Amino acid sequence: MRVVKQFLLAAAAVPLLAVPAFAGCNEDFMAQTKAIPPLQSARLSSLAAPQAEKCAAHKKLVDAYVKLGDIYKTCQAELRLQESDLQDHQQIVTDEQQSYAQDCGV
Repeated sequence: MRVVKQFLLAAAAVPLLAVPAFAGCNEDFMAQTKAIPPLQSARLSSLAAPQAEKCAAHKKLVDAYVKLGDIYKTCQAELRLQESDLQDHQQIVTDEQQSYAQDCGV
């Protein structure tokens, strides 16, 4: 269910790509948004892999979500993000961090 919510949130962010925002924020946001789906796929593909490989893929995904969250916070006004957008994303970050800690013992 969590993965579905992440894909839905990413899909909801796509219309924001057309917003004429500050170029640096818009470019950073677009780049980071595009970076996440391959990391999600890599994590799903690694579920049957050895623990170290699975944890490495999960860590990369968590780091990507954290980086996107930093962009959300820094560029909230330029990207016209609502507080609810930030809260939704922060919930995804928290869920992924907890899942990583539980699965990888970190």
